[in-house]
Amino acid sequence: MSEESYKKYIEHVSGWVFTFPEHADLIPLLKMRMSAGEAEFLSKIPFLPHTSEELSERLNISKAEFEEKVKELAHRGLIFRIKGSSITRYALADSLFIYYRMPGWEGKDDEWNRKLAPLINRYYTEVYGEEFIGHPTKGLRTIPINQTIEDPKSIMPYEDIIKVVDNFKVFSVAHCACRMRHKLDPAFGEDHCKHETENCLHFDTLAKFKLQNGIGREITKEECLEILKRAADAGLVHGVSNSMEKMDTICNCCACCCLFFEKVKNVPDIVGHQKSNYIREINEEECIKCGLCVKKCPMKALEIVGEKKEDKKLKFTPELCLGCGVCVHKCPKDAIFLVRRDQEITYPKDPREIAAAFLSERGRDPVETFRKNM
Repeated sequence: MSEESYKKYIEHVSGWVFTFPEHADLIPLLKMRMSAGEAEFLSKIPFLPHTSEELSERLNISKAEFEEKVKELAHRGLIFRIKGSSITRYALADSLFIYYRMPGWEGKDDEWNRKLAPLINRYYTEVYGEEFIGHPTKGLRTIPINQTIEDPKSIMPYEDIIKVVDNFKVFSVAHCACRMRHKLDPAFGEDHCKHETENCLHFDTLAKFKLQNGIGREITKEECLEILKRAADAGLVHGVSNSMEKMDTICNCCACCCLFFEKVKNVPDIVGHQKSNYIREINEEECIKCGLCVKKCPMKALEIVGEKKEDKKLKFTPELCLGCGVCVHKCPKDAIFLVRRDQEITYPKDPREIAAAFLSERGRDPVETFRKNM
């Protein structure tokens, strides 16, 4: 019955936003994250939040038994336990969360994580990463580095990293799950990426979930801003939750490890993050063709052409530009800046709209899917 329990769980999770594509490593991966009994239990939990009273009745067990079962599952990132001021709600974590966000956030370098990392990397490279190619709505939205936009008056509140941070009350930081899974995989090696790992930022509801379950650590707003500054100085891309409201995450992404960059690096004209509403512009007279912007661009939208010094030119492929501001921030001559795109990009309003877009783009009916999880 153990294989059947895992298959029930796979079928249940695959009915939500991201599926579990078939692969030889899938069942071994699931066995590392949960027992067959836990898989059976989780296959009955909806993805939309419910109270323990509602779920214990649905599962025909006592409220006390339900709450005891989910305590450890929440700590392991398999289920969300969201504690409010007067009520606690529970929701199942999706496949992306249980492998490619948790458990890497904890930053543990131990035997279990070193065994897990090669499996989740291979699973992602060979099948799971296909979830993120060819769909208009991306998992993260690029937000420009502070002070890289030529006309600050054009910035909307959800496009300004400082104003975004000002909206939050609870701040937490964890290790970058993407860097951790690369660091712990011998196929990449510890020297694969030199960037610091503890710079994955979460806020309010998600931050509370993490802190209540011993995942990551609490920080102040000032510490959050310092982490963002270090990330910008290191040439990392600010990737926020892809919505205009209720954002809960700011990743600081490198092209070598980021989940969303990794699968598209060798696919022409496909970007990993949702683009910002800004695009790179240059003052040709100030540019010294040093090539630093070419080196730092995460999407390889820039290259130096021409062999002789006097013939060198900076070639720009606008279709690949994320509008992240990394090239602007690193330019030694302040020759580059961001300007607003000619065509406005619209983003989902909130997490529910993101989920609806993800489902629609994958051929599933959002209304019916939400109904099944009520």
